[in-house]
Order: sequence, then structure tokens, then C-alpha cells
Amino acid sequence: MSTRKLVSASVANLLIPISGLVVGPILSRELGPSGRGLYAALTLPIVVCGWFGTYGLQDALTFHLRDGRLSRRAAARVSLLAVVPLGVLGIGLLAVLGFFVFGGTGHYGQFLTLALLAPLHVLANLFMGGLTGVSDIRGVNLVKVLPALLRTALVVFACLAFDLSAYWASVIFVASIAAGVIVGLLRLRRETAPDEADAAWDGRIPTRSLVTYSLAALPGVLAAISSARLDQIIGLPVIGAEQLGYYAVAVSVAEIPMVIATAARTVLMGRPSSDDPRRATRVARLAVVASFGACAFLAAIAAVAVPWVFGAPFTPAVLPTVILCAGTTLYTCMVIFSAVLLANGRAASSSAALVTGSVVSIVLLFLLAPMGAVGAAVASLAGYGVSVIGTAWALGKVPDSGSLRMLTVPGRDDVQAVRTRLAALSDTSIGRIVRRLGGIGFPTLAVGALIVLGWLRVVLPHVVQLFSGGRPEFNSRDDTVPALADRAGDASTLVFLAIAALLAVSGVWGRRPSHLPWLLVPIAPLVAIAISGAVNGQAPGIVTLALPLAALAIWLRPPRQEVLATFGALGAITAAGSILLALVRSDLALLSGADAGDKAVLFGGLLAGPYPHSNVLGISLALSLPFAFCLRYAALRWGSVAVMLVALFWTGSRSSQLAAAAVIGTYAAYRLVRRQPLRSWLLSVPIAGGVALVIFVPLVTTDPAGFTRRGQIWDALLDRWADRPMLGLGPEFLDRQQAQLAVEMGGSFNHAHNVLVQLIVAGGMVAAVLFAVLFAESWRWSMPLARAGMPAAALFLVAFCYVSWLEASHVSTTLAGYAAWLPLVLIARLGLRASESTSPTAGYAPVAPSTGEPDQKMTVSRM
Repeated sequence: MSTRKLVSASVANLLIPISGLVVGPILSRELGPSGRGLYAALTLPIVVCGWFGTYGLQDALTFHLRDGRLSRRAAARVSLLAVVPLGVLGIGLLAVLGFFVFGGTGHYGQFLTLALLAPLHVLANLFMGGLTGVSDIRGVNLVKVLPALLRTALVVFACLAFDLSAYWASVIFVASIAAGVIVGLLRLRRETAPDEADAAWDGRIPTRSLVTYSLAALPGVLAAISSARLDQIIGLPVIGAEQLGYYAVAVSVAEIPMVIATAARTVLMGRPSSDDPRRATRVARLAVVASFGACAFLAAIAAVAVPWVFGAPFTPAVLPTVILCAGTTLYTCMVIFSAVLLANGRAASSSAALVTGSVVSIVLLFLLAPMGAVGAAVASLAGYGVSVIGTAWALGKVPDSGSLRMLTVPGRDDVQAVRTRLAALSDTSIGRIVRRLGGIGFPTLAVGALIVLGWLRVVLPHVVQLFSGGRPEFNSRDDTVPALADRAGDASTLVFLAIAALLAVSGVWGRRPSHLPWLLVPIAPLVAIAISGAVNGQAPGIVTLALPLAALAIWLRPPRQEVLATFGALGAITAAGSILLALVRSDLALLSGADAGDKAVLFGGLLAGPYPHSNVLGISLALSLPFAFCLRYAALRWGSVAVMLVALFWTGSRSSQLAAAAVIGTYAAYRLVRRQPLRSWLLSVPIAGGVALVIFVPLVTTDPAGFTRRGQIWDALLDRWADRPMLGLGPEFLDRQQAQLAVEMGGSFNHAHNVLVQLIVAGGMVAAVLFAVLFAESWRWSMPLARAGMPAAALFLVAFCYVSWLEASHVSTTLAGYAAWLPLVLIARLGLRASESTSPTAGYAPVAPSTGEPDQKMTVSRM
């Protein structure tokens, strides 16, 4: 149980430095080294006041609740009463400290304003002390994590939307603790079943005992705080803003493993989960090992990770980061030893050891000030070392506290316990996965793999290019994709072809495939475009076989309808990854300046993510959005929809945003109306409107400047198509005729910016008519799916139409067009099978135990 608590607390605490890593690069780029140092100087004293402002009462509450000398509600009452004098005293001390740190800088008034919120931080820590004493790990986690998540969201939004200053970033940081205060109060005051410790409480508040313990713990609290944060608080006048900025960045990286020590302290100071001393202290040994491994890893990657994440100006923070990683291992031991001393009522011994280490750290900080951030890191390392020695010596005098070896060195029993836990998790998780995969069936798994491989073929080379050479110039004809990325893409194509071929062969091996005449519908337009290319001297490559072979495989071995959710999941991953990349490396993920064109730049640029242009990302997300409604779990479903909509807004892609709005509006109407005939009309009308836009807009547009100069593109391409109307000019016509067409079209473009124009140019009227048949059949067969409770198929057609009247890059006949062709084929095939069902359901169909194949009933996700 202690291991589980350690993992739970560590994971929750890990969100705090992770939020710092998300906010840190953004703030560092927004404020610069000096502004980042000022932000640290403004906020850290408030946080530190929250720690030392309890004056040891936090640990006193933990100890008394642990031993049953106080109840939860009494602890909440004590905290609320004590915060008034403690908060006033904290504000006064901060005013004095602020005069020393900010005197003459012009920031003293801002600091005093922030200091007024310090009592909230004191109260939050008092609540955490009470929750720790009753081993309410979830409550402690919530008090810590909720403010971190809240301030992360607010600071990121403010940095993107406004010109954020260090002061206003500090206001957001300091005020976010209010969320933790509310949660802590609710957790402490909630009704719980009384345990033996609660039953031992006599109903009186032990005021004298609380004060005595607090005073004994106070020096240790102050010393621990000074060791952890005083260097940053007084660092502004000692080492300067720039060096403090480097040091703050180093701390934000090296303190990540500290969450393990904090989690171990919380568990060790709570009520023991076992009477066996070795089992009860297992959490300490595991924490030491985990901290050492994490610090070693961070130190190894610091030279690359720090400049990449925080920017090249913060390269001087690398060496302090490595030094502080070594210090974090000592800090973990110090915290664990101190927690054991406090749990055994030896607060004075803990305080003496921590005070000694703190004094050493402060003295060295001033002596090594000429070394800047490096000197501050060395001072912290030395202070932690002295504190470890002092706490270890004090532990040797405490009977039944366990040896230092028992607290730090794992044994065979620990390894076996971890193996047992991992085996239990593996048995549960892997068994569940195997059962789920077995129930899905081979066709569904194979088609899902095809979808993922198509996505990888498109995204992977662009990702490698971004991280190896930066974002290339938009519309550049130079091949800047590294050879390794090309080989990885080719490997994805070969695996795609192998899986599709295997699935197709399994469809005819010992079976009688159904609906074979209809197989021409999905394959014919692809073949027509390939023939047009051959007639025009454009030899098809092996990649052009991918989509026809996939269509054949899908028709011969149709998957279950859950496979459509794969598109939605990949869209959510693409959106989330693009947003995260924009937050960490905006220079890679955003288009700005001339690359953004005449569009209004949002949040510093247009979101392109791993794609060459923001419009391409917008198209990908718009086509994936309908299938997010196929995701099984509501939280995942609506979370995916939300993140895709945010990313779509950020792309600035107007046609994709229109498509998304049409999808959301159509889905809302579908959910509001219950009559099936009317539902079919509600789904069909937007599709018909989109088809009309695709057909008539390019034909009736006469203004060359219309639709952002698309009128000129359409006019030039339609003139060329008139030379060969039936078979067209081949799929590579635009790429091969760039030089000749650039003047006529008004620029270099690799697609026709309208699906109808693209089809008749690439394959003539033959390909356009055959594609129209495929689209019409997909439209027709999407209605049975919608009647069975799965409108995602019809919603995809809505998105496809409203994207396609101004864009056409998504109908490529290579794997780049997987997100358009595969859904059309799947909708036609699944709808055809759904129409044969005599009893459609809205759940998941059972699997035939003998073959592992789905039965002929409907298999749709709940919408």
C-alpha cells in the first residue's frame, strides 16, 4: 500500500514541475532572462511565506492527527483560526524582505500587493498538514495540483493572447492557490468513518501541545525553506537578475525529481500502513533509488534539453542544472531522514540538522556570488550535504527509527514487491487488452493499423524535418526532408501494402466475398486517375497502389464500425501535439510574418504543427472531427472535440473552420431531433449544400481575385483541362508544370484548391464522374449508419464537402490522401453491410467465439 501511495503522490506532485516546464519556456521567451529573474523574485517569497508562515503548525497538525490527538474538523477549525495572526505576521515580514530585495528598483509596490495574498498560501499548507496526518493522499494531491493546473492554463493563455509582464504573471501565479484552499477545506470537513485514531481523541484541542511541537519544528521548517528557495529570494541583489534567471531555469529542471522526496515525506508522516518497520519504510528506499535514477537522466540530457526547451540564451543554465541534479539526490535523503525524525517526535533534532545546512548554504551563496548561477548551485549542493549528515547523525540516536541502510538501500524484498506489483498490473492490463483485441477481430485491427500507418506516412517526415532543420520555407520546392525520414516513410508504405495485401488475401481464402460488383465503386476513380497519369507519361509509383489495395482489402474483409474512431483519436493526438509544440517551440509550430499571408495572426502566429502550412493542419483536423464522436468514453470524446476545435481556431484556416462549424451544427440538430426521417433530412441538407458549393463555385467565379485569388487558379486550370476533357492531365500535372503555370495561376500551387477542379484536371470527366458515384454511394449508405445511432459517417461527408470547395490537397491518390479516401470506402462498405441488418443496435456486437469475427449485427459506438 505504501508503494501505491508513493506512486500516487509522486505522479500528482509531478504535475507541478511539469506545469512549470510548460509555463517556463513560454515565460522565458516572453520575459527574457532578466524578466524571468524578476518573476522568480516576485513569486518565490510568497510561496516561501506559505511554508514558513505556518511556523511549524503544519507539521504539528500532521503529528497530532497521526497520533489521534485531533480530529479532521478540529484541524480545519484550528487552521482557520490560526491563519489570521500567522497571515498578518507573514505580510509584515514580506514587507521588510521586499524593502531589502526591491528597494530602489521600482517594484516594491507590486511586491506588497502580491504579499497581501500570502495568507492563502499559509492556509493551503495548514490544510495539507492536516490531510497528511490522516493519510488523505488524494486530498493532499488535489490541494497541490489544482492550483498548478489552473495557473498553467491562465499563464499560457495570457502569454499567447497578451503582452504579459512579470508582475501580471506573478499575480496569476500567486492568486491560483485559492483553488487549493477551497479543496483543502472541503476535504478536511467532509464526513468520514471514524477509525481507531479518531476514536482516541477526547474532544479537546491540545493547544499547548500544538504550540510546543510547532516551536520545535519551526527552525527546521525555516532551514529547509532557506535551503530550497532562499537562494532565489535573495539572489536578485546578490547575483543579479540575469544570473538569477539562469539559476531559476536550472532549479525548474533539477527540482523535478524532488516530487519523489515530497511524496515519500507525505507517506512517511502519515499513519503507518504496517507494523513491520521494514515494510513501513519501503517507500523511503524506493524514493532514494527513483530520485537517483531521475537525477542521473536529467543531468545526462541537460546540455541538449535546456537550450532546446528554454532557448539558446539560457545555455549558461546547463552547468548549474547538472550541479543541482546532484544536489537533488542529497535533498531526497535529507527530506526522508527529516520526515522520520518528525514522525518520531524529534522535531528539534530535525531542526538542528536543517539549520546547520541552511547556514552553510547561505554563507557559501555570498562567498561564491562572483560565480553567478554556478556558485549558487554549488552553495545549495553543499548545504544539502551538511543537512544529510546532520539528520543521519540524529537518526542514529532515535530508537526503533531504523538504520540508515534500511532507509536508503533497497533489498531483495523490495525488488520482489515491485515485481509482484508490476506483475499484477501487467496481468490485469495485458489480459484486458488481449481480451479486447481478441473481441475486435483481425479485420478491424488490420484496418486500424492501415489508418495509423497512413497518418505516420504523412506526419513522420515532417516531424523529423522540423526537429532536424527547423521549419522550411512555405511552398519551397527544395527537398529538405532528411534521408532517414524518407526511409522511415517508405517503410511505413511497405508495411501498409503488406497489411493490406494480407487482409485482401484472407478475404478470399476459403470465403465467398459478398457485394463484389460494388467493389468497382471505390476502386474505379483511383484506377481512372492512374490511367490518366499513364496516358500523360506519368509512370505510377508503388505508393499509388496503396489506396486501391486498401479499398480491395476493406471490401473483402470489412471491419467493425469502431475502426472509424481511429480517425478521431489520431485527430485529437495531432491537435494536442501541435498545441504542445506551439507552447514549447513556437518557432517550429507557428507560421508568422510572410508565411501567414494576409490572415490575422492568432496568439503569435498561425498553428501549423507538424504540417507545412496551417491550412493543411486545419484540413486534417476538420476531416477527423466527425469521428471523434465515435470515441467510446464521454470524457475522451468531448475532450478530443474540444482540443481539435481549439487547434482549428488557432490555424486560421477559414474553410476548415467553416467545415467544423457545419459538423457541430449538424450534430447538434441530429441530437435535438428524435424522428428518424427528419434526422435523415437534417444530415442530408448540409451535405447537399456542400456539394453545391464544390460544383458551382469554381464554375461561376469570374473574378480572378475571388476567394483569395482562387478564381485565377481555377480559370487557369480549367483552360488547360479543356485540352483533354475526358482523361485529364494526370495527377502529377501541377508538379510538373509549375514553371509554366506559375504566371497563369498567380503563384506556385500543388493542388487546384477545389475537389471538382482537382479531379477533372488529374483524371478528367471520367475520374470526376466515378468519384461522384463513390461519394453518392457513401452518402446513401451513411443513412443506415445514422439510423443505427452513428451519425459520424454523414458528418464526415459534411466536413468533406465544406473543406473541398476551397481545398483539394486531401484527395491525393497517394497515402497523403488516406484521411479522405479510406473514410469514403469504409462508409460505403459498412453502410452496405448495415443495411442488411435486421436488428440494428447501438452497442457493441458480440464476437463469434469460433472465428473471432463480428457477427452481422450493427457494431457502433454510443453517440
